[in-house]
Amino acid sequence: MVKAAQLRLGGFFVCKKLRIGLDILKVIQNHIYFVCCVMRRLAMKTLKENIITVEDIKAEIEKAEFDVSREDEDFGDRYDRLHAEWAVKGLKKYRDELKEAFADKERFKDWVIDIWGDVNTFIAVINEELRLRSIESIREASECAALMKIFIPSESGSRDEAEEKVKCNLDEALEEHDQRIINIFDVEIVPLLQWNEKLLEMKAFLTNDFYMKGTFTDELKQIYINVFTLLDRNLSEKVEYSNAHSFEYYTDLEGEWEFLYLDDLNPVEELLAILPGSPYECDVMYYAKSINKEISRGRIDMLQTQYKYLYLNYMNKK
Repeated sequence: MVKAAQLRLGGFFVCKKLRIGLDILKVIQNHIYFVCCVMRRLAMKTLKENIITVEDIKAEIEKAEFDVSREDEDFGDRYDRLHAEWAVKGLKKYRDELKEAFADKERFKDWVIDIWGDVNTFIAVINEELRLRSIESIREASECAALMKIFIPSESGSRDEAEEKVKCNLDEALEEHDQRIINIFDVEIVPLLQWNEKLLEMKAFLTNDFYMKGTFTDELKQIYINVFTLLDRNLSEKVEYSNAHSFEYYTDLEGEWEFLYLDDLNPVEELLAILPGSPYECDVMYYAKSINKEISRGRIDMLQTQYKYLYLNYMNKK
């Protein structure tokens, strides 16, 4: 009984310590949250003291253009690091203050003039910020697209049957790829473009122009789809810079196919194996090497060209 009482008492103290520990963690968490809020408010108050100029953003652009991957850094670590670094580059560091000021449309122009001296100076800063953000969005879009390689399962059996099965696998893989690019743009790229959208809204307001919210994002998305879609049937319309093809184009890429027979066949038997109803079985493989190579190089180069052109078009709008 004494032992049982000791066990119960011990359990009571363990539970009590755990409860106290959780309470301490909650206090620490609340304190961290409070400090972060205070730091953010302090940062918001320093914009006028630390005015972001065109020269400041040009310096950020120069550093960003020379950013290279770290050898000891995997994709996940690089992804987290870059997102954290880009969140405080240029004007975006003060996005909360800018959004708050812009919400008061009646006083926004006066607020801009009070900080930058005149509206045109701030518009020049916005344009340079868009140039900076073009580097971010191009990098993000390119790296995400490069990960979307296609892999085709092999099939075994008579040559004709196995080849038809691989063609079905290829069709599914191409179709899945074309659907995934839409999803990955919505998940990975769109959140980054929200700041671009806000900048364009501010610019349009200050120049007495009209901007339909979301237009820029929609245009970038359409370019992304046009560039990375593999099957032409998945495009609403063919554009000059698109390199989408028919399904037959991909099946006719001879360098992608390999037929490995399970038995050691002599040359005559290999010829007979091609005939319909052949008893010889083989493994049929489709490597998709040229497709994946084109995604990683040619299509990414085209995306960068088209994105730069669109950013420049919006920057040059008066």
